[in-house]
Amino acid sequence: MSGLPRADPEAARAWCRALFAQLHASGVDHVAVSPGSRSTPLTVAADLTPGLNVSVHLDERSGGFFALGLAKASTRPVVLVCTSGTAAANYLPAVVEAFHSGVPLLVLTADRPPELRGRGAPQTIDQVGLYGSHLRLGLESPVAGTEPPDAAVALAAEIVDRARFPIPGPVHLNCPLREPLEPPPGDVEPVATIAPSGGDRPSPVEVTGLDGLLESPRGLIAAGPMDLADAGVEAVAELARRTGWPILADPASGLRRGPHTDRAPVLATGEHLLRSRWADDHRPEVVVQLGAMPTSKSYRLWLEGFTTGRVVAVDHLGRYPDPSHVVTHRVDAEPGALAEVAAGRCGNQGPTWWTEAWTEAERRASAAVARVVANSPFDEPAVVAGLDAALGSDTRLVVANSMPIRDLDAFLPTDCRPMRIMANRGACGIDGLVSTATGVAYDSGTPTVLFTGDLALLHDLSGLAAVRRLGVDLTVVVVDNDGGGIFSFLPIVDAAHVDHRRLFHTPHGLDPGLVDEFVGASLYRPDDPVSLADALKRSVGRPGLHLVQVAVDARTNVAIHRQATRAVDEALGSR
Repeated sequence: MSGLPRADPEAARAWCRALFAQLHASGVDHVAVSPGSRSTPLTVAADLTPGLNVSVHLDERSGGFFALGLAKASTRPVVLVCTSGTAAANYLPAVVEAFHSGVPLLVLTADRPPELRGRGAPQTIDQVGLYGSHLRLGLESPVAGTEPPDAAVALAAEIVDRARFPIPGPVHLNCPLREPLEPPPGDVEPVATIAPSGGDRPSPVEVTGLDGLLESPRGLIAAGPMDLADAGVEAVAELARRTGWPILADPASGLRRGPHTDRAPVLATGEHLLRSRWADDHRPEVVVQLGAMPTSKSYRLWLEGFTTGRVVAVDHLGRYPDPSHVVTHRVDAEPGALAEVAAGRCGNQGPTWWTEAWTEAERRASAAVARVVANSPFDEPAVVAGLDAALGSDTRLVVANSMPIRDLDAFLPTDCRPMRIMANRGACGIDGLVSTATGVAYDSGTPTVLFTGDLALLHDLSGLAAVRRLGVDLTVVVVDNDGGGIFSFLPIVDAAHVDHRRLFHTPHGLDPGLVDEFVGASLYRPDDPVSLADALKRSVGRPGLHLVQVAVDARTNVAIHRQATRAVDEALGSR
């Protein structure tokens, strides 16, 4: 007879129920579960907790990105639950993205108890420290039921607090569970939960890093990808208005679109503008960089030649992006909070000759870009123009990495119509984009569109299969060039001694449109701006899953990008 310890089912059930009761009391309202045996006590406890919504995901990688998208859209922590072994390892890509983009995820991984580890037990790996340094906190709980429910309450309160403050991000709780795993019938005595703590806004003392820099008449605000609240958007716009400094707005910054663009100098053509001879003659004295690194490669290259000015990186996630090694000042503050304090401290000089020079350059550059797109073949820039024209102010646009985010950056103009644009720009990978968009759309009541390439779509077919099962309404616009279009921008593309198409473009020969029957999607294949507009009108905000497949050519897209840059340079004139 085995001498292995056995679980006390009543005590284990009480511990698990207390854990989830406190998670809900601390602000969690959703648990994304992937099925498994070892996680049975956690899954059942989550499902029986009043106020918690439980969704079931067949694939842990997809489930992780679903939780990421839901947490980004709702601004609330989301819990992940999975069984032991490689199931837990499949959360790693989503955990990495959550860490780098500051999204609160609570990863609860079921595990074998200590006496079964290192003995060849099935589905047993070393799960402690599984996610390495990509965590705000990593803990292992006591074996469920070996401590009283009050201890589970304190543990749950701690992990939610650490996922939210002082820097939001993922927390891992590894949960050893002994057999028997099935909870007994009946209910448990309710436990006293703990009131959630609140985060503190940065004090003026904490955001003084800009003192003395805001007086410069020649400054530029570079707004990278970030999750600004409406108040933060208004604060950054007010700072720009008071200083007269233009805002170079990444599409995922929250600043390129909205009513604030009518009263603040917001620039959308930086990808082309910063490559021009005009930009070489109009270098600022100060650049204030907010949030993550802007998508624009032109911005990075332009910074590399920025040898005499001051570059201030403002970030509250500990990143201070500086791939060109030019940052001279680092300010630890949430960008919206800093802008609010800074706008209250600086003078109100309003538009200056500097402001007018940049806004006039933006006007001319924007007109030049629009002419190029209007007179070019129907390709990715035309798809961006179609999305711009068709999507309403209540739409959430989730954009994939690789070419779609760069196409959006290069061709989406500013506009006073709001549009919430979301992207996984923490680690900038192409995995999990369908699942992220599904999480954004889940139970939101807001029309959601995913703009993606074919490789990113194929990377997450399990996420596509989950859309219908979860009852999500989603329109997926896929630009299909049969491979990795971004690699057509590499200098090696024309090298005679390298098989670029096979090694880098990686043609897959698959037709993404054929998944319509597999996942029960409505399929549209527009081939011009009119049919694209019709497809978007018939799909966006309508029930179910819709796939809008647009055949494009990578080399054509490269040519349009380069033509737009040349047109902007010509429109702005010579030195």
